[in-house]
Amino acid sequence: MTTSPGTGARLVRTVVCAYAEELPTAWLQVFRRFERALARARLRVRVRLLPLDDLPESFEVLVVSPELRKQAEALGTGARLVSATRELAGAAADDLVRDLRSGRSIYADEAKPNDPKVVTLRGTEEL
Repeated sequence: MTTSPGTGARLVRTVVCAYAEELPTAWLQVFRRFERALARARLRVRVRLLPLDDLPESFEVLVVSPELRKQAEALGTGARLVSATRELAGAAADDLVRDLRSGRSIYADEAKPNDPKVVTLRGTEEL
């Protein structure tokens, strides 16, 4: 159950799992862990997989590998920075969900049963 957000708590709508120039297979697994953890928690948060040099204008949490942490910090996006590896992605995603549910510094809205399902299509294939 999500508690009321604290004073000054930031609403999280988008989490970006960022990678360097080429997408490593292990990083795809990190993305999937965060995506599943937030969906299982029934939070209205979109998880995106994007290159670090092509970030969207608006996002609140940035997930990067430990090797990219300094580069991500240098961007100065103001987003919460989460560092994760494939092996620790499950724990990092669970920690993020716990922080979102606590509402102390960040929070997310609960997903409602009749919310539209976001589907990603590539050609005629549903991903």
